[in-house]
Amino acid sequence: MNININELNKMNRYKENLLVSDNHIFSYLTQVATIDHINKTITTNKYYSVTTSKHINYVANEYNYKLIKTYK
Repeated sequence: MNININELNKMNRYKENLLVSDNHIFSYLTQVATIDHINKTITTNKYYSVTTSKHINYVANEYNYKLIKTYK
């Protein structure tokens, strides 16, 4: 996947390390979740640190989307 870092958006909080594209969430420049605007969901497929989890949860709350964790 090639993503131009200049096309990523910063949120109101966590501006230094949280970036969002149209379909993905990036924490510390690592893709950590996928955004589905049609179904209003955010999906992550692995466990992340407390800080990265805060980033994912923040975006889910801001978008008012359901967070789906596909890991056990």
